Amino acid sequence: MDKALLNRESFIGGSEANMLYANYDTKTFIKWWEHKLTGFPTPSFTNINMSVGTILESDIIDLYEAKHRVSGERDLQKIKRFARASTDYILDDKVADVKASNKAFEWFLNDRVPINYKRQLIHYLYVFGLNRASIIAYQVDDNVLREPFSELDPNKLFEIEVPITEKEILTHKTKLEYLEYCKSMNIFPVKEVKK
Repeated sequence: MDKALLNRESFIGGSEANMLYANYDTKTFIKWWEHKLTGFPTPSFTNINMSVGTILESDIIDLYEAKHRVSGERDLQKIKRFARASTDYILDDKVADVKASNKAFEWFLNDRVPINYKRQLIHYLYVFGLNRASIIAYQVDDNVLREPFSELDPNKLFEIEVPITEKEILTHKTKLEYLEYCKSMNIFPVKEVKK
């Protein structure tokens, strides 16, 4: 693995993509940006759902590939200027992020995922130069949380296509470039004043 990929504070990764759209004056953004400026690691956070998702990720992809009779690339990593991406799965020109969630079926029914997941996918499209994205989601329940190593049910696997426009990718790129400039100047970003 490229050593630069290990230094999270030197880049903005996919899981941080939502911060690009945050209000720069909030305590959350200020604390996050301080870590980017100083290079000190951001404290990591995890919970039972995140841990189970990590455990299941490979099995979910195995199930997806078996169900659709495809084979893609897993865990690709790339750096593009100030942006870093570590993807779960790429198939042809589409990047997919894998989620184990009790909301998977709801996302599928509504044909919509949370905005922070969409922004993560926008980030991956920008870094990898791809043009399609989806969330591969597995519906978890209390049984799965208690027994994450049990066999997965194909009927609980869903793929939600996430449409992303060139304009959204360009907006993302502009936000990244502005924060890259701020980091190079060792300053905090300021909100654009509308005239």
